[in-house]
Amino acid sequence: MKPLPFSFVLHLHQPVGNFNHVFEDHAVDVHRPFLYFLADHELLPIGIHISGPLVEWLGDHDADLHDRLGRLASEGKVELLSAGWYEPVLAALSREDRATQLGWMRDELESRFGVTPTGLWLTERVWEPDLPRDLVDAGIDYVLIDDHLARRAGVPEERLTRPLRTESDGRYLDLLPIDEGLRYLIPFRPAEEIEADLRRRQEAGDAMALIGDDGEKFGGWPRTKEWLYEGGWLADFGERMERLRTESVVRLVTPAQLRSDVSATGPVYLPTGSYPEMEEWALGGHWKGFLARYEEANRIHKRMVALSALCHDRGDPEEVRRAIGRGQCNDAYWHGVFGGLYMKHLREGVRRELLHAERLLREGESLGWTKTDLAGSGREGWWAHGSRVSAWVTTDHGGTLTDLLWLDRGVDVVDVLTRRREAYHEEAVRRRAELAAGREEAGEDGAEGQGARSAADQGNAPSIHEIEEASTLQRLPPVDPDVRTLVRDRILAADLGVEAYREGEFHPVWAPDRTLDTPPDPEAGEDGDGRHVLTWAFALGAVSKTLELRDDGRVRVIWTWDAGAFDADALFAPELSLGTPVALSFDPEPEIWRFPIVTTSKCPEGFEEIEQGESVTPRWPIDLGRASVVIGPG
Repeated sequence: MKPLPFSFVLHLHQPVGNFNHVFEDHAVDVHRPFLYFLADHELLPIGIHISGPLVEWLGDHDADLHDRLGRLASEGKVELLSAGWYEPVLAALSREDRATQLGWMRDELESRFGVTPTGLWLTERVWEPDLPRDLVDAGIDYVLIDDHLARRAGVPEERLTRPLRTESDGRYLDLLPIDEGLRYLIPFRPAEEIEADLRRRQEAGDAMALIGDDGEKFGGWPRTKEWLYEGGWLADFGERMERLRTESVVRLVTPAQLRSDVSATGPVYLPTGSYPEMEEWALGGHWKGFLARYEEANRIHKRMVALSALCHDRGDPEEVRRAIGRGQCNDAYWHGVFGGLYMKHLREGVRRELLHAERLLREGESLGWTKTDLAGSGREGWWAHGSRVSAWVTTDHGGTLTDLLWLDRGVDVVDVLTRRREAYHEEAVRRRAELAAGREEAGEDGAEGQGARSAADQGNAPSIHEIEEASTLQRLPPVDPDVRTLVRDRILAADLGVEAYREGEFHPVWAPDRTLDTPPDPEAGEDGDGRHVLTWAFALGAVSKTLELRDDGRVRVIWTWDAGAFDADALFAPELSLGTPVALSFDPEPEIWRFPIVTTSKCPEGFEEIEQGESVTPRWPIDLGRASVVIGPG
């Protein structure tokens, strides 16, 4: 009986904006020891995809590991796979930008390591049917896909053990299905089970076996380092794999060899989608659902798209194009088990690159504006821009700024995140209540033993999804009543307390309609200091608002209102959501409520509270009829 061709593929990545110590910890605790283990046990060749941000960091900080990868690649012991260099989700990019990112990866692998990639690691395994054309045009022969998508396309199980062929626009591309069963076996189940599974596959006559997964599973995910090294799993796995090779049960091959040795079957046309957990998180199966669900993610994406188009129009200067490329790194656009969008430092990393790109593109510009559909909502707003400032002014939310960038200072004023109710919040609170009920019913000791029984206690290591499913919360976290923007206009009741306000447990006496009829375009003029100013006037019924933007980035908001239209003890109380410290000047001086904006989101160990910015709410007596605030650099 022929040995089973077995291809092992690792995905190694760290995102733009991540902390230096995270890069270093993973290099020391995961990448280096696992690569040495594979070499020592002759568990090569394998496939590796390593993302551009991580390659660049290794080149600057860990030349030994960087060069070791190069030597393994040149010796044919490691096949280096392609992807977008800065790890974008390709489905989120234009065709031109896909080609640029793939071209960067090809050029970097050739110049650094002397190899040309022909296979592709599909970032977050997000597939769209138009990808084959762009991948083939970029020199890609095959791509690793999630076998879940092939099942959704109606491919029978027996065909999932060999490559599949697809096409678009006459370009043919091979698809290598990643085996979901192996992903959950390795490294979370005892090595003897993995050995038995591979023997079963060979005896069944399977044409191939392929696992492709995050390298962080091998020491970077919670509890995996203890399981692999201290618990002896890795040593046992190495011995069993050596035995399987010696007995000709398996034959280790690169994914390119797998494609070459096992003929493809087709045609197959995959639906849009990703892996099962991603489709669940995206609420609808499409990765772009995150852009529809989270306005903040959509703003980053639409700003990236707009800047990329502007960069093309202005001749694609290399420094700008690179900054936009880094701003396309996928992690800050969505979230799953890892915080992603919720992690402020990752959003800052991406938005900082986009700010840098716009600063270069706007050099020497006078303050002006472009009318456009900023967010793809079907409603036009204004992109105000000059050499020192870029702002998005929208008619949504009563007319406000959703973005304010002080380009000359490198400051992103409105990089905050709305506190939302996530399904996992409710599940975690319910789980805690169930555990408490079980503890009470069975007695403290018995129930505690049952509730604390982990996969490790049963001879397994918990996967990150099992850790996620076991996490609990004592209470539901606060939820914001509205999406956060720079200014949110409200009138509040006099008896509303600060704690209820902080928790989001209130209904305003008055708030503007979500969307306004488009008012006249801004008036351009000068202030008393000779600064260029754009002025918008918004009529909100009993309230009128004037929004002024100076060319140095300073913003003034002036409200006037009909005091007789509201209860005499009501308070005019607009909320400012600030992602960075700023200088605020109020007229007249109000009483102010301040509190940090803190979100509760998933993290590898369960849940994490992250301070996203600050809420500042001035409170003016309604009988004043007029108030203003100036927002400027701190």
